Amino acid sequence: MTKKEKTVQTLEAARLSKDPDAIAAALVNHSDELVKSGRLGDARRALDEAAVLHRVQGRRYDEAQCIQFTATLCRLEGRLEEASDRAKRAADLAGHGNPIAVSAATELAEIALARGDAPAAVAAFGNALVEGERAGLLPAARAVLLRRRAIALANAGQFVEAANDSALACELLLETGNPAEATRAKIEEATAWQSAGEKVAAEGAHDEARRMAEAAGDHPAMADLHLLNATKEIIGGNLPAALAAGEAAREEALAGRAPISYISAACAISEIADRMGNRLAAYEALVVGWVTLSDLLGKDAGKEAFSPKLQALVERWGEADFRKIKSRYEEQRRAISGA
Repeated sequence: MTKKEKTVQTLEAARLSKDPDAIAAALVNHSDELVKSGRLGDARRALDEAAVLHRVQGRRYDEAQCIQFTATLCRLEGRLEEASDRAKRAADLAGHGNPIAVSAATELAEIALARGDAPAAVAAFGNALVEGERAGLLPAARAVLLRRRAIALANAGQFVEAANDSALACELLLETGNPAEATRAKIEEATAWQSAGEKVAAEGAHDEARRMAEAAGDHPAMADLHLLNATKEIIGGNLPAALAAGEAAREEALAGRAPISYISAACAISEIADRMGNRLAAYEALVVGWVTLSDLLGKDAGKEAFSPKLQALVERWGEADFRKIKSRYEEQRRAISGA
């Protein structure tokens, strides 16, 4: 019997007992299994039923917890207005200084991000941090909120503030013994300083992140740092240096089996090579990327990641020129294979 089948059985038994507490608990447990199987709407309906049972019993906090979960599910379903209404209702029921108050404020921030409303997201993450302080939020959880607020701040163009949040998150993560996530927070800090045009601060954060990544042998982090360098060199107009950074990022991503960083590196190499007038290299980076990612994650993943990028080259170059480059690449491959 699967776990989901067990939760169904438990729920049926609870309904037969007519015990509202047992039914509510069974509904919550079953909703977890429904989420795992992708049945978000069914999970939401189960939690709505549990929320009503808690309301009848006068358990505001338990009701708030169920409603907050449904807000998250609504967001994942793309029902942002309903998600917002539910998160606000959960916040009202929960009051202040408790975990649900933190979760509800965080959910409102995530909804704002999904809507593209960065200032509202910044404010909501700020509320979550205040509620977290009242509730005694652990440092690692506070670091998560700070990193999410940093994203919202960057989206709002407040790069200095984003860098400061990332720096504080890094400190908290180091204190709690999480060097891998601390390294990523430091990379996020370096990125924010670079976006702010603060070269000295950006270089300092970048160097510190590199030391942390090298000490841990963190290849994915090194890949992201090389990509950050590539961006800096593109902005500075040094395309050969940008290309070298992109290639270094691709090597580190492969070494760390980091697909997202690998895709970013391959696409960066293609874009830089195209800017340099080397269409063959631009095409090759995407085709090799497609094959490599397919080997790592399967054919569908390779196609999904690189097919749109190749189509963009067709649109940019024109179909005739694209076909010429494709033919040149294939001839080159045949020559190498036959050698």
